[in-house]
Amino acid sequence: MRHRLDVQGLRALAVVLVVAFHLFPAALTGGYIGVDVFFVVSGYLITSHLLRQVEKDGRIRPVEFWARRVRRLLPAALLVLAVSAIAVITVLPGTARAQNDAEIIGAATYVLNWLLAANSVDYLAEDNTPSIAQHYWSLSVEEQFYVIWPLLIIVAVWLGRRWFRARPRTALLTLLVIVCAASYAYSVVHTASSASSAYFITTTRAWEFALGGLVALLPAAAGRMPAPVRAGASWVALAVVIACAVLFTGTTPFPGWIALLPVGATAYLLWSGPDENPWAPQRLASPRPIQFVGDVSYSAYLWHWPLIIVATAILGTRPGWPLAILIGALTLLLAWLTKKYVEDPIRHAPGMLKRRLPTFAGAAVAMLVVLGIAVPASAVQQSRDAALSTRTNDLARDPSSCFGAFALTHDSCTNPFALTDTVAPSVTLNDSYGLKSSDEVACNWKKTGQRSEMHCELGVEPTDVTARFALVGDSHADQYSLPLALAAIENSWSVSVYSRGSCSPFSPPYDGADEKKSACDSWLDDTFDDILSDPTTSAVILAGRFEEHEEAPEHAADLMRRIQDAGKQVIFMRDLPGTQHEWGHIDQMEKAPMCVEREDVDDACSWTPKAVDRWATVAARDAGATIIDPWELVCPDGTCHMIIGGTIVYADGHHLARAFARTAYPWLADQIRNALSAR
Repeated sequence: MRHRLDVQGLRALAVVLVVAFHLFPAALTGGYIGVDVFFVVSGYLITSHLLRQVEKDGRIRPVEFWARRVRRLLPAALLVLAVSAIAVITVLPGTARAQNDAEIIGAATYVLNWLLAANSVDYLAEDNTPSIAQHYWSLSVEEQFYVIWPLLIIVAVWLGRRWFRARPRTALLTLLVIVCAASYAYSVVHTASSASSAYFITTTRAWEFALGGLVALLPAAAGRMPAPVRAGASWVALAVVIACAVLFTGTTPFPGWIALLPVGATAYLLWSGPDENPWAPQRLASPRPIQFVGDVSYSAYLWHWPLIIVATAILGTRPGWPLAILIGALTLLLAWLTKKYVEDPIRHAPGMLKRRLPTFAGAAVAMLVVLGIAVPASAVQQSRDAALSTRTNDLARDPSSCFGAFALTHDSCTNPFALTDTVAPSVTLNDSYGLKSSDEVACNWKKTGQRSEMHCELGVEPTDVTARFALVGDSHADQYSLPLALAAIENSWSVSVYSRGSCSPFSPPYDGADEKKSACDSWLDDTFDDILSDPTTSAVILAGRFEEHEEAPEHAADLMRRIQDAGKQVIFMRDLPGTQHEWGHIDQMEKAPMCVEREDVDDACSWTPKAVDRWATVAARDAGATIIDPWELVCPDGTCHMIIGGTIVYADGHHLARAFARTAYPWLADQIRNALSAR
């Protein structure tokens, strides 16, 4: 295939969109569609290559094809991964190592996209901070495409010849149409049910490669439409891609049906091909700087994200505009050096290095080098964390200790806010918050869209119950489920826990087309219908992240009256004060354990709280609800401490860490007993 400047232009556009999105996420909210541009271009080029091979030789040599892909892609990718693995050990904080090492291992074995998809549906991992290798998910998708695609073509061509006496081009066209239609339909359905996992998996992206492949089978657009029309349509297609990059956001359901806009527009630009019309947008790809960016686009994609992560780790905050521009320039420099001294020499290596066995052997050795850095580091970190976790878990199960919230109830515990050797930032971060399956509690977890739902039955069997009540709320309710389970067993309570991420019980009904908010309304309606129709439930605890809204106070009052009219007590759990991370003093990417690890002292991470939920407290008081105030637990002297009783209070910026929450069960039990007796 002759060198096409327009294809290099599309590559340049794709990498610029992705890098700009990562450097300036607030300015280019949909720049992630640059990955989709890459996918379409890859599908076009690879299908064109394999089709030519079939038509020329009558068959495909998949092993030779894979060897060429290995020489083209793996040297640069594994080099950057090796550098990233070293950076994890030397630069990134210990709290980030477990996740980063795991994702580097996933990237080195090209299964990272499936690992991220699995974590995206784990409600305890969905708020993970980005890892240094997270951008390799798209390379994993591409490599999986490169492995499967030639095999599918071989099967399609063989079946076409044997059963239908079809030409290879016809057989390939049939295959592409089937893959494109099936994958697109699956993408639409899966995105609607779980957009977070749909974003990463190969089956929701295969249609993008297939659509690029279909373009390779179509007759070229040149000569089939008037030049002005062709140029005008190309401008429209380019405008669609750029508009998607500007207008799409993180809440856009992607890659569902709407992905057809940037993907279809890219496919048209490929089909339109080079255009000598001086008014055609393809001419924008001709300048040497654009071609240079297209030439180094692969290495630029590899390098830009590790540079951002390392800079963020060093600064403690995301890079501002001046540093972001410097990172962009350094990305291009490293990309050029990588292409000149790594990509091209290995890709065009003579002699033995061009043979398949040395190619695969070299790739295997390079992978082992990356794994040899990441795996031992991960093992050491896990061993250290496991020892600390065992020690802190034993302390958290001993109410006579001075660990966690226990330190606030024993007069013998001196300086409960001291930094001790039991403070374990990485253990706290990885342990997260809420109930886990290992807690052996009867729970049903599920993912609906981008929200996690949980329904648990805590406490004792119905025959031994002294009180039965329900806890309803978002993840700020879920954080109490572990201490509530312990309190329920100790007090012979039966408790039904209903939680749904980002779905506060005081959220006003939503009158609009936002599916996530509408789903929250439906879930709340169904939940309260179940609770209020159960005559055995005597009280309802309402907990959540209570954000102010014009209609929220009235809706809160209506909900509490509805519960009381059903003959049930309302217990209002005041929202926790958010950490200073919530107020912009520290970068939003940082979580509480990271602050403790960096500052190495409690005072630097403590803060004076802001009562953002005062309206909800007033509404509860006006409704005659019994109020439980956790501020007295986490801010006992008017200052909210990040360390209490030798452990970190918060798992992130607004959820109680599991170890601290476990030790809070005596306090929570007292609060609920007092509330129930006050009825």
